[in-house]
Order: sequence, then C-alpha cells, then structure tokens
Amino acid sequence: MIKLFSVKQKQKEAAESANGRAPVKKQSAGELRVQKDISELNLAKTTSISFPNGKDNLLNFEITIRPDEGYYQGGTFVFSFQISQVYPHEAPKVKCKTKVYHPNIDLEGNVCLNILREDWNPVLSVNSILYGLQYLFLDPNPDDPLNHEAAEVLRDNPRQFDINVKRSMAGGYVAGNHFPRCI
Repeated sequence: MIKLFSVKQKQKEAAESANGRAPVKKQSAGELRVQKDISELNLAKTTSISFPNGKDNLLNFEITIRPDEGYYQGGTFVFSFQISQVYPHEAPKVKCKTKVYHPNIDLEGNVCLNILREDWNPVLSVNSILYGLQYLFLDPNPDDPLNHEAAEVLRDNPRQFDINVKRSMAGGYVAGNHFPRCI
C-alpha cells in the first residue's frame, strides 16, 4: 500500500511542478497491459519489433518475421498491430503489410488466426499472437483459408504450392497477382 501512495504522490508532484504545462497523460489500462506484454516479449532471432510512430505510441507497432525454415524460409514479412484502449478485452487488429501468397493471409493482408477472432480471451498476449503468426509460416493451414486458391493448391499439390511461394517471394506473378520481392 505504501508504494501505491508514493506513486500517486510522485504523479501529483510532477503535475504541480509542470507550472502550467499540460499535465502528464494518464495511461489507459490497455496501454499498461501492452507495455507489460512488450516488456515480456520472447523474440526469436528471426523476429523483431519496431515502433514507426515512436516508442511513446505502444498501441501501434510492427513485428517483422523472417522464417528460417518451411515454405517461407528467407522471406521478410511485416505485420502491423493496432491495439485498442480496451485491450486485452478486445483482440489487437493485425494486418500483414507484406503481400504474401499464403492460405491464411489474403491479398489485402488480413490474417486468419483463430486467437485474433473467436478464440481471443484476455489471458492471451502479444506473445501468443506472435507464436501464432510464426506457426502460420511453419505450417500453413489449408482447412481455414482466407486465400482459397492458395489453400486449394497446398491441399492438392504441395509441390506446386512450394513453387508458387518461391515465385511470389522472388517478386513474380502467381494466379495473375504480382507479389513484391520479399527475400
């Protein structure tokens, strides 16, 4: 209890010493939880985080994944995270900024990951989502697709799927769609 009161006292003193300047912005519960999640992130050597709007804006950040095995080995995929003030009671909005030929990511960057939809619950964290995204690159799921064409090729002809993934990552065309180079 004493620590709680000392924190409140310090906040009050900081506000008084601002001498007419704007008071220090109070963090929302969502911002506090994101701060905790980010400090506890377990980033593999193939993953990095950046804050394009500055480190003060914790509710918007990017995660870059560079798979070192599987179909997508050698690629670089950037995901934007937008987190609401009511996080963790609402799942983050995650989009893939890198156009990718993938059964669980559509051409607009929407991601099909169950924990971002119906299976979200407040005990999950940014780290949980990160593991889910990494797993999508290791083992794409053709049974729950957003890109139905890619899912069908993966299901019916895995060798052709591998060729299509390599072509798309090299900056080629697959099924009439151009993919920017990401390797």
